[in-house]
Amino acid sequence: MKSISIAPRTFLLSVALLLVAASSQASQYKNSERLNKTVVGQFVAAVMGPVDAEKVARQVAPHIIEHDPLVRSGRNGTADWIRSMRQNAPGQAITVKHMLADGDMVFVHSQVSATPENEMGGQNRYDFYRLDGGWIVEHWVVKAPAPTRSASGNSAFSNLYAYPSPPAPLSSDRVELNRLLVQTLSEEVFGKRNFALLDRLWAPGYIQHNPYVRNGRAALASVIDYIAPAGSNYRVVRSMADGDLGVVCSHNVDAGGNVADEFSGAAVCDIYRVNNFELVEHWDVVQQVPTSSVNGNSMFSSLYRK
Repeated sequence: MKSISIAPRTFLLSVALLLVAASSQASQYKNSERLNKTVVGQFVAAVMGPVDAEKVARQVAPHIIEHDPLVRSGRNGTADWIRSMRQNAPGQAITVKHMLADGDMVFVHSQVSATPENEMGGQNRYDFYRLDGGWIVEHWVVKAPAPTRSASGNSAFSNLYAYPSPPAPLSSDRVELNRLLVQTLSEEVFGKRNFALLDRLWAPGYIQHNPYVRNGRAALASVIDYIAPAGSNYRVVRSMADGDLGVVCSHNVDAGGNVADEFSGAAVCDIYRVNNFELVEHWDVVQQVPTSSVNGNSMFSSLYRK
């Protein structure tokens, strides 16, 4: 495994400087984030419920912009998707595992399964919702079948990290620093292949929920060349943070692929738990990008304008 030396203090300083510029923006949405979580939580809970699909769809804006390749934009498209979910997955439930609010965005990590008590199965969903004035106006999703086994023995959904002592609530500035940390680390390690950072900012006992990688920093280091092969293109398209959790979504294209083509490659989303500037736990999902979508939008574009 090749490694490129980079001073950790220099790296953290660069992230801190970004924080100074972004801290005021991080706090301006604080009052609406709780409302946004409530709106999205109610919508997600109703999708597989008994309420008529058209009535549930009224929780989204009439002209919602959709980035799920299989769902049409607009409220009617949302209603059709709800009906399809109920028909294709009868008896199944959506169980929310993690929910983050950051600015006008809400992220939901959920399991869709008829047996939610069994976390080694079902569908692994990472949904992103943009809200404006209490309306859901734009939606993205990355999804894949949940693994039925894993190298670590951990499911794609469980929360296993135990704090040495009860953590104090994080300030909005510290949460924003967590977001910048996970985004910048992702760009440096997976994009620029600065693998030396693994030894500096990943905890030795890193808890892994990726099905192919064992627990521990050393296990990740042993497969990093496969995860970030030379010549491949890694582009962060979205990042969020809430509390000690940060989410990074990226567009990954293999070496030789067309990096400008948003209907190619893979969509990858990672969740990281951050404790004292170390990454201590990780979840992810990977979906191959289809060559077209019924709504005409890619899985990566951001189109809503107020």
